[in-house]
Amino acid sequence: MADSRIVFVPIECRPLLGVAEAAALCGLTEKAIRCAVRRGDLLVCYVPGSSTMRIRRRDLDDWIGMLPGRMQ
Repeated sequence: MADSRIVFVPIECRPLLGVAEAAALCGLTEKAIRCAVRRGDLLVCYVPGSSTMRIRRRDLDDWIGMLPGRMQ
């Protein structure tokens, strides 16, 4: 019989993130994440047969890297 225990993977090590996880990881609101998705600035993927959005960690990192810096 297969082992059915759930293995905990820290958020910073997950390749796919939910909207709430992405927001928590980058310190923004879920609204800001969803707005970036609607604008097409942040790519998302969907699990087959589901309407749940998942954000690839690498896409989140790329998007964060493109955010404008603050001029001093």
